[in-house]
Amino acid sequence: MTEKVVRNLKWYEKFTYSVVTFTEYFFYNLGHKVALRPWTTIIICWIVVALCAFGFFRFRQEKNPLKLWVPPDSEFVKDSNWLMSKFQNGFRIQAILIEAPDVLTPEVLNEVHKIDQQVKAFITPNGITWNDVCFKIPEVDMGLEEIFNYGSKSKNGTVEEFDPSIEFNTATYCRLVESLEQTCYERNIIQLWDYNPKKLKKLTKQNILNKLDKYKIDPIMGNLRNYEDLLGGIKKNETGHIIGATALHIFYMVYVNFSSVDMDKTGNNAGTADWASEEALEWEGEFNNVIENISKISENLSIYYMAARSFGDISAASTFQDLDILFIGSAVMVFYVQFVISRFNCVEAKMILGGLGLLSVGMAFVVGCGLCALVGIPYGPVHTSLPFLLMGLGVDDMFVITACWEQLKLEEKLPLEQKIGYMLKHAGVSITVTTVTDVMAFLIGASTILPCLGSFCLYAATGVLLTFVFVVTFFIACFTLDQRRIEANRNGALICYTHKNYKPNECSQRRISDTVFNAVYSKVIFTIPGKVIVLLITVISLGFSIESTLKLEQRFDPMWFIPKNTYLAKYVEKRIELYPTMGFEAGLYLGSLNYPDEILNIRNMVQRLENSTDAVNSIQSWIDPFRNYVKKNFKKDVYYETLTTNEFNLFLSKFLFSPRGARFQANFRFDKDLECGIPVSNITMSSIDFRLNRFSGPKEYLPAMHKTVNIAKQNHFTSGDKFATVWSKIFATWVTDELIDIEVMRNLQLALLCVMICTVLLVANIYICFWIFICVLLTMVNVCGYMQRWGVTIDLVSCIGLELGIGLCVDYATHIGHTFLTIQEGSMQERSLETVRSIGAAVLYGSLSTFIGVSMLGFSQAYTFQIFFRIFSLVVVFGVFHGVVFLPVILSWIGPKPYHTHKPVKQCDMVLEDT
Repeated sequence: MTEKVVRNLKWYEKFTYSVVTFTEYFFYNLGHKVALRPWTTIIICWIVVALCAFGFFRFRQEKNPLKLWVPPDSEFVKDSNWLMSKFQNGFRIQAILIEAPDVLTPEVLNEVHKIDQQVKAFITPNGITWNDVCFKIPEVDMGLEEIFNYGSKSKNGTVEEFDPSIEFNTATYCRLVESLEQTCYERNIIQLWDYNPKKLKKLTKQNILNKLDKYKIDPIMGNLRNYEDLLGGIKKNETGHIIGATALHIFYMVYVNFSSVDMDKTGNNAGTADWASEEALEWEGEFNNVIENISKISENLSIYYMAARSFGDISAASTFQDLDILFIGSAVMVFYVQFVISRFNCVEAKMILGGLGLLSVGMAFVVGCGLCALVGIPYGPVHTSLPFLLMGLGVDDMFVITACWEQLKLEEKLPLEQKIGYMLKHAGVSITVTTVTDVMAFLIGASTILPCLGSFCLYAATGVLLTFVFVVTFFIACFTLDQRRIEANRNGALICYTHKNYKPNECSQRRISDTVFNAVYSKVIFTIPGKVIVLLITVISLGFSIESTLKLEQRFDPMWFIPKNTYLAKYVEKRIELYPTMGFEAGLYLGSLNYPDEILNIRNMVQRLENSTDAVNSIQSWIDPFRNYVKKNFKKDVYYETLTTNEFNLFLSKFLFSPRGARFQANFRFDKDLECGIPVSNITMSSIDFRLNRFSGPKEYLPAMHKTVNIAKQNHFTSGDKFATVWSKIFATWVTDELIDIEVMRNLQLALLCVMICTVLLVANIYICFWIFICVLLTMVNVCGYMQRWGVTIDLVSCIGLELGIGLCVDYATHIGHTFLTIQEGSMQERSLETVRSIGAAVLYGSLSTFIGVSMLGFSQAYTFQIFFRIFSLVVVFGVFHGVVFLPVILSWIGPKPYHTHKPVKQCDMVLEDT
């Protein structure tokens, strides 16, 4: 284009001219220089790979679930860190569920005793026993029941409670308490008979029912022993007494010191493990093995079980157990690449080139991970899918490059270096647009509040960018060497062997894809009925998708990570069936307050929780029992009378060592250790335990979570740190669940905006950019709609999948739109037809490479891979339809003018003046 013509262009045409001229000039020179020095380019690329690999010395895989799946600035994370700093010590629950027609029989209880003996008898390979890892509490022998009988009738016939902590001399009582052994904390109905096999063998059905009705808590220390809640399928008579049950729970508590846990050692690769010591994890693993063996040989009982480590183990195993399937997919990809880029003759079979092209993707992955690790970005569990994403994008770029090579006139007697430059001149612009939009979409995703998604997007953005870099350098260098081999007639597999006077077979020179595309589009799609059908399909599919998108549910259940055939899934299913009201454990946690002044406020908070029957199932509060204890024994009402700090601390100490109050010792933390007979020191933390209801979905559990948390946050404390919160382990899932739909919409909107801006700057044609945007928007609406029909909900996994989907679907329309602008001559329909003939096959092959890359995910049992497979499949189907079918139809009617910088019709006719 002459200088005079350039001056006469409008400002936006000048902008287009500048952008296109610069990018084409850059890529022509890059291709020319790489082709001149292919070996130098390859060596430089490998030096870069080697240097960046040193970044792996700082590689760190994040295993802490709080730093993966929960927003770091959320109240849940702050509360969790506060609790672990205050509690320090806690326990992990191991559960056994026994089902029988009636579990309250001597036969069943004797079987329970045998199971209990085996649990306490096994030793792990490293010599760890139950006594080494159990959570210990004060215990008392049941034989003391005669001495400390709770109910003794007075003269007037009323029943008065006998409290040894008051009736006995303090020193005597404390010596008795201190003489009690620390025993392992478990909840087991055979505790009622002190695990004594002789007593158990003498049992009768009536003995069992009488004992169960009589003993609700320990006669001395009052530990949590409401045996009724261990039973499921309870049957009662007319008077309300238990006469039978079909299920029995047994719980074993394993000790955990939160401050000493190193998640880098005890966490798992999926980031789903809880805090535990290495010793506890070893014991829990053996516990699972022992109970599994017992369940297999048990004839009369159905046994279900879980250890605290079970969810982490199974979710991690299900996430990574199918990697062999993915490697099979990679092998299929290798053959597929050979099929696409090769001609079927001995010389033009590009076996080595195909492998080297995939190697460039591997190099990009290594360098990307090395650079991210170098700057301290942690690697997460979902990053496992990154190589397959990069493989799909890298192969797509290679197909576009080889398609542009095929458009060059073979009879054109130009040096190879110039032909490589011409090839990259057009292909470089096209793959640059798709790469930049992909990278920007991922960078937008990196701004998410979800740590794992943010880390993944940074790794993905770096990997996509480097895949592009290595494709236009390393792959182009290898392509040059391979073309030299072809020109020398050397064999495609045995490159040292030269074919003399070689002529390729005629069949291998036919470009079947061009013929097929020409026939399908000219005789079907570009006819008037064909165009109408395409538009009808688009509109009808959009209508169905909008309807389904409005029904798309925001929902996540951690149990989706657990395959249904696992022992944990079977246990959870039975627990829900037999214990339908057994909800989630939670607690009201209070900080360092002036408790004598704030106790009435605490009581009001507890009452509000008790009245919240739509959220709270049961509550175990120390407030009323403490008030009753002080009122009865010391004639003071702590709610309405002012106590000095010394009085309060003394009364609380006596209460916590009393039969009724000792079970609440675990609900307090003090500056100093608790001692019998000594007033407690300053309270640093206290808690009130309760259970949340079982909810059907987020419409129920999110309001319940907010309601209970607000009860704590909206306190009227005036002293101390004024800290109060409600915390439950399940809140980690619910908090993320609540934010994820907002995150998805935010990321999709920003990514779409980013795609629009990037395409405007790089494609430099607003009209084409508008239709690319429409294609991407239609694709994502279709994907969201058909996700709902395929049973996919909005959660963290699908959020990542949709983020990747935008990066994939923008490629298809961009290649078509950009190529349409490079074709100078002919009507709009002729240019559209030439567009699909020249680049359509490459786009289709690229989409198939993506589908092949993810198709193997469909054979996996892992929830993550299943969701990725469904979303990516929808992205490929709708992305190809809108990019390769819908967009050409639109352009054949109302397409824009071509770029001003191109005189010739085809890429093969582009000629740069050689100096």
